[in-house]
Amino acid sequence: MRPKLALVGCGKIGQKHLQALVHSNIAELVATVDVDIERARAAAVPFDARSYPSLESLLALEPIDAVIIATPSGTHRSLTEMALRRGLHVMVEKPLALSGQDATAMVELARQKGRVLTVTQFNRLLPAVSHAIHAYKDGRLGRILEGGVSVRWARPQAYYDQAPWRGTRAMDGGVLFNQAIHALDVLLQFVDPVVEVFAYAATLTHKIEAEDTVAGVMRTRSGALLTVNATTSVAETNLEERVVVVGETGALAIGPTPQQLEFWRVPGDDEALTRQTLAERPARPGWQSHLEALTDFVNAIVEGLPSQLTGASAIPVIRVIEAFIQSAMNHRPISLEEGQAANGV
Repeated sequence: MRPKLALVGCGKIGQKHLQALVHSNIAELVATVDVDIERARAAAVPFDARSYPSLESLLALEPIDAVIIATPSGTHRSLTEMALRRGLHVMVEKPLALSGQDATAMVELARQKGRVLTVTQFNRLLPAVSHAIHAYKDGRLGRILEGGVSVRWARPQAYYDQAPWRGTRAMDGGVLFNQAIHALDVLLQFVDPVVEVFAYAATLTHKIEAEDTVAGVMRTRSGALLTVNATTSVAETNLEERVVVVGETGALAIGPTPQQLEFWRVPGDDEALTRQTLAERPARPGWQSHLEALTDFVNAIVEGLPSQLTGASAIPVIRVIEAFIQSAMNHRPISLEEGQAANGV
């Protein structure tokens, strides 16, 4: 069975999904949706698909099995719930939602409807990241003591000006939700639940509503201390996307991109050989991670295989980001329980 899919949102990130679909035959794209109908029509041409100006118009006319949601982040809950209520499976571009309350409601509705709900938090699947997570799960890093995320990217004002929703609180969410969420999600794979955060946030170089720079700290239930530094204010080109993990018996650094190992001090492993083996892997095309997310999604639908990218698995990072934003706004530490209560979770 090849599920019949519709792509909702044919903008910049929607193009990545289209490229993944071009390079795969595991699903059939039968429809595209975009508020810019000409953009939807252009995206539909290579697939001989039909195009629609809204999800509502598609659902009224098109028999499909699943949808991919690649629209501005603030629309994810309403579109996902519309699709789930029609009995469709849903894959959502990250972030799943801009609040823990919304994400939890989406996951619960998918459970009630017996539908698959996944999210493209696919950096977990990258070879360097997956290798590191396996070392942690095998116990070779020991108790995690400290770690951090550094996402320092270049996003000129023109990037935000290209789409009115970028940089807004309601649709974009800011640097943590839009740019740093992948790296922060990876870091959280190595630790027990975060219980408290504190952050400073500012809009330093852009004319946008949301913050473009955040510096924060986290404390986990077991006492591990973690940091996050994120900005879109680097001049000209991206500087880094690093994840560092320090355990009692091992330590590692993924970076300066998530496809590289910068440091690998893990018992039983030769550091130079491990780094060389990963470095010698073939270069990954820009759509590869979206294809892996699509494969995970389709396998969950068709084969009933457990997804590695479930909607539920995205809730922790959303709650942490939500708490960071609340901390920065209130100028004090925020417990995750307090943050959830304040946001109706």
